[in-house]
Amino acid sequence: MLMLIGLGLETKDLSVRALEALKSADRVLAEQYTTILPGGYIDFLEKETGKRIQFIKRSDLEENVDATIKDSKTKNIALLIPGDPLVATTHHIVADAAKKVGASVEVFHSSSIFSAAIGVSGLDIYRFGPTTTVPFWSAKYKPTSFLDVIMKNQSNGQHTLVLLDIDAAEGRHMNASEAVALLLKAEEEKGYGVLTPDTRVIVLCDIGRNIQAIDYTTIGKATSDRAKATALIIPARLNFAEEESLRANSLK
Repeated sequence: MLMLIGLGLETKDLSVRALEALKSADRVLAEQYTTILPGGYIDFLEKETGKRIQFIKRSDLEENVDATIKDSKTKNIALLIPGDPLVATTHHIVADAAKKVGASVEVFHSSSIFSAAIGVSGLDIYRFGPTTTVPFWSAKYKPTSFLDVIMKNQSNGQHTLVLLDIDAAEGRHMNASEAVALLLKAEEEKGYGVLTPDTRVIVLCDIGRNIQAIDYTTIGKATSDRAKATALIIPARLNFAEEESLRANSLK
């Protein structure tokens, strides 16, 4: 059996059912290319379950997925995934690969940044358009498609959840300063007129943890790293209830 186990957003977020399943695993794998796990989470799990947890690379779940799940027909293979297991399309591919070799698949859901970020913002979930991601730029890779998503959502009167990239090699998340700098660079390049330094933005920091913070500010002022940025929201025009809820929960 292949067990896809969601770890949620904070240490100990996994369910009791998931913890019991983990104890029955013959082999435990963990990935953290979709996000970086909270410090101490793996140590906690190894202590609670008595299992040795092996970190695997993205390639192990994509190009080499068959080798990764080959024993799942006869053994219990657990794959630990930050957030919710089925949010990233990669994990659907892993589940499909296991089914093709005749293995059963069980999913253990947990909290996700998608629901948590939108929920704590106080904005209406039904007013969100497609989500986008701001990736790190390099000398030969400078994508700007995230601005297309924001522009379309704005024209439709919809909010945009903007996820921030991670640098797996350095083990760090993109911070708010880096994200807004890239947003403005993309705007300068494309000239859409959808973002300016005065555009309102919601900076969501350490969401799902006891130090979470919501900073309702402008793009030009979103440079403070008071907490680790998890995501941004570019809001459309707020209704009265959204405005009240957002201001009540944001930093002063």
